[in-house]
Amino acid sequence: MINIGNLNKREKTILVFTVLIITVKLFFDLILTPYSRNLEVLDKEIAHLKNKLVKARRLTARKGNIEKDFQNLAPVLKEEENLSKQQQVARVLAVLERLGNKSGININDIKPRAIRQMEYYSEFSVELRLEAGSKEIADFIYQLQESKELLTIDKFELSIQSGDSPLLYGYLEIRKILP
Repeated sequence: MINIGNLNKREKTILVFTVLIITVKLFFDLILTPYSRNLEVLDKEIAHLKNKLVKARRLTARKGNIEKDFQNLAPVLKEEENLSKQQQVARVLAVLERLGNKSGININDIKPRAIRQMEYYSEFSVELRLEAGSKEIADFIYQLQESKELLTIDKFELSIQSGDSPLLYGYLEIRKILP
């Protein structure tokens, strides 16, 4: 072992600084770094829980609207359970034609796609080509969104064929989840 009494002043200073640096390093590695990592994890968890709380508050504020929508859509969903997939497809196509006529749009082409079977549900899509004025198309889209059929527009394209015509030509991909 080293006898500290035999060391000169310079060697004692170096020894003290070395012990001090090792002590500070061990303090950081064994105490401060794990503590700060734990604080970071807890901060992330708190932020995550705050986000969940904000979402829960939003849902709680909308609870009345959600329950009202559910009450309006529950009979439709129960009715669909008794229909075959083909009957549901025919129903959706009829609804699209009815909404198109009601909105005043001209549906040029309706192409139903094959029903895709997912793990817990089926999915049905329709390609729709139409022409109408902008007001009529906006009304049609609004009626699709407000429909009790729970239709979703996946793709929407608009184009103008000629500069003089007030008509817009549209392409829509509409999807429906089947129970």
